Amino acid sequence: MRLENLIISANAVLPLMICMAVGYIARLMKWGDDAFYIKCNSFCFKVFMSMMMFNNIYHADLRTAFQPKLILFTVVSVLAVAFGSFFAVRLLVQDGSRRAVLTQGIFRSNYVIFGLPVAINIYGEGNVATAALLSAVAVPMFNVLAVFALEYYSAKRTGILSVLKGVATNPLILGAAAAVVFKLLSIPLPYALDEAVADLGNVATPLSLVLLGATFRFGEVRKNLRYLAIGLLGRIVVVPAVMIPIAVLLGFRGISLLSLTILFASPTAVSSFTMAQAAGHDGELAAQQVVFSSILSLFSVFLWIFALKSLALI
Repeated sequence: MRLENLIISANAVLPLMICMAVGYIARLMKWGDDAFYIKCNSFCFKVFMSMMMFNNIYHADLRTAFQPKLILFTVVSVLAVAFGSFFAVRLLVQDGSRRAVLTQGIFRSNYVIFGLPVAINIYGEGNVATAALLSAVAVPMFNVLAVFALEYYSAKRTGILSVLKGVATNPLILGAAAAVVFKLLSIPLPYALDEAVADLGNVATPLSLVLLGATFRFGEVRKNLRYLAIGLLGRIVVVPAVMIPIAVLLGFRGISLLSLTILFASPTAVSSFTMAQAAGHDGELAAQQVVFSSILSLFSVFLWIFALKSLALI
C-alpha cells in the first residue's frame, strides 16, 4: 500500500515536473529570451487563464454531491488560511512584493492539477464528484483572494478603491463573472464556441508550467532561502498540520476527508507564479515556491494519505 500511495502521488506531481523541465531546457537552448517569456506569461494570464476560469465555472455542477457541511467548512477554512497567511507573512517579511508572493503561495493550493488525479486513483473515476465539487468552491476563492493580495501590495496601489478596481478588472475575475452570468441566466454556448473556450483554457496549465521552468533560476535560490523557507513551511507543514486534524475532528471521512486533505496539503498553485509575475511582483520567488513545494509535496501528501489510510479514515 505504501508503494501504491507513493506511485499515486508521483503520477500527480511528475507531469508538472516534466513540463517545467521542458521550459528550463528551452531557455538553456536559447529558444527565447527573458523578454519573450515575460510577454508569453502575461498573454497566458490574460487569455488562457481567463478562459480556463470561465470554462471551469460554466461547466461546474454544484448540485452534484452537494454537501452543505463540506462546502461551509471549505469556505470558512480557505478564508481562515488566507487571513492567517496574510497576517503571519506581514509579521515575518518586510518587503511588499515578497509579502504578496508568500501570502498567496501559502494559502493557494494546486488542488485541480494535484488533487483530482490522486482522488481518482484512490476512489476511481466515477466516485470523485465530491472532489470535483470542492474544486468548484475552493478554486474561485483562491483566485479572488490571490488577486486581492497581489493588488494590496501593488506598487501602483493608491488606496482601497485602487485595490477594488484592480480586482474588478482582473482577467480571472472577469472570466469568472462572465461564467456566473451565463450560468445564472442559463445561456447555452454554441458547440463551436464551447469547444474553443475549453481548448483555450486547457492551454493555461501546461503553458504556465513551461514558462515557469523557462524563468526558473537555480542560482537565485540562495538569496531567497529565508523567504522560501517561510513559504514552504507554511504551505507544506503548517496549513495541513492545522486544518486536516480539524477536518477529522469535525467528522469528515472517506472521499470528503481525502478531498480536504489534498486541498490543504497539495503544493502551491502553478498559476500563482503567472499571476505574481504579471502583477509585477517577485516572479523568481513565486517560481521557487511552486517548484519546491511540488517536489516536497510528493512526500508530504504520501505521508498524509498513508497516515489517514492506516487510521481507516479514508
